[in-house]
Amino acid sequence: MQPDWTHTRVIHSIYPPTNLFDHAQSESDMRLLAELEGETSDRLVRWRESVSEADARFGDGWGPVMASFCYISPGRFNTAAFGCYYAANSVGAAIAEWSHHAGKVWRDFGYKAIAHATVRSYLGRTVQPLIDSRADVTLHHPSDYSSSQAFAVKLKQAGENGILYRSVRANGGECVALLRPPATSPVVQGSHFSVNWDGNRFTGYQKLGRFQPLP
Repeated sequence: MQPDWTHTRVIHSIYPPTNLFDHAQSESDMRLLAELEGETSDRLVRWRESVSEADARFGDGWGPVMASFCYISPGRFNTAAFGCYYAANSVGAAIAEWSHHAGKVWRDFGYKAIAHATVRSYLGRTVQPLIDSRADVTLHHPSDYSSSQAFAVKLKQAGENGILYRSVRANGGECVALLRPPATSPVVQGSHFSVNWDGNRFTGYQKLGRFQPLP
């Protein structure tokens, strides 16, 4: 199953909009640049531990994709051993998914003040067939990822491109968990959004418009 919709991923805007994978045009370029940034980011030096050389992608639009595989945070379909590119079929679903996980981090830090977070979106297309798991209820538990992670580990070992599943945080939404960078097109940066925090959870979002000049 290959989704025909544009997928959307959002990340917190505190992270840089580009990285070395965007600027490198070849593996040799990447190696030289990684040596420089490796002073502060050893994941870039050791990116082969996360992505095979055959799957690695360089140039415009690949930085956000490759970063999701190199800077690993366990999720529904990935463990601490490998990364995954998560995205949704709409901005609303993407922000709902991001808000759930980011909200847990904010609560763990005890951040109770009313605030907002600014996120930016990335848009792309799935270009390889995925395993359609939308009907498998065992993979959609709200908090227990043991079954979904075990399922994804087997797919990863088999060389599958990724998984199509239902959004657990947005009714009617759909998501992809891409296990290999070539499963997506290069991505382009979309709009920025402000997500409101009420002291306990994220409650809503709005698209940011153009700044007005100061007098």
